[in-house]
Amino acid sequence: MYEADRELVSRMLAGDQRAFDAFFGANAQRLAAFAARRSALDPASLEDVVQNALIKAIRNLATYRGEASLRTWLSEICRHELASVSRKMARRPAHVSLFESGATQQAVTQLRAPEHLEPAAELDSELRRGAVVRVLEALPERYAQALEAKYGDGLAVEDVARLLGLSTVAAQSLLARAREAFREHWRASAGAASEGSPL
Repeated sequence: MYEADRELVSRMLAGDQRAFDAFFGANAQRLAAFAARRSALDPASLEDVVQNALIKAIRNLATYRGEASLRTWLSEICRHELASVSRKMARRPAHVSLFESGATQQAVTQLRAPEHLEPAAELDSELRRGAVVRVLEALPERYAQALEAKYGDGLAVEDVARLLGLSTVAAQSLLARAREAFREHWRASAGAASEGSPL
């Protein structure tokens, strides 16, 4: 089913530079979007997570057997990398001094974030994103993959179908079932009780 992915990996294992270029071109941005939807890390830390995930994938290419799509395989590596970073951050003391001098303190008090970046707006956005991630994680993996590809990555139904190895009609049907399952989980989740489903 994932013959194209297996062929790409074989070419990479043989040292084909164009295969590596195709691999990074097809996966780096998607993996960054995948990581961003699952974490509140700053952009630099997210970039580190994605780079580490890609490096681990390259080092372990020989273990890819094509039982899942290459994208799914990479997503799992990235998910483990995010979990590892979260565990490290939980062990680290959360103390950062913002006021090293009087001049710094004065400058900070004069600055004001744009309204959409105010703490309350940021908190609302983070809470909603966290609720979406929790609902996606509660869905069957195939549903979550389809919804992430369509709504997270902005892929057309035809591209979702190719990604998941389905016909366009089957992908449309899967997306319809996935959206309905998402809405049911969303309505049932306490964190999303006051808001309509994003799908």
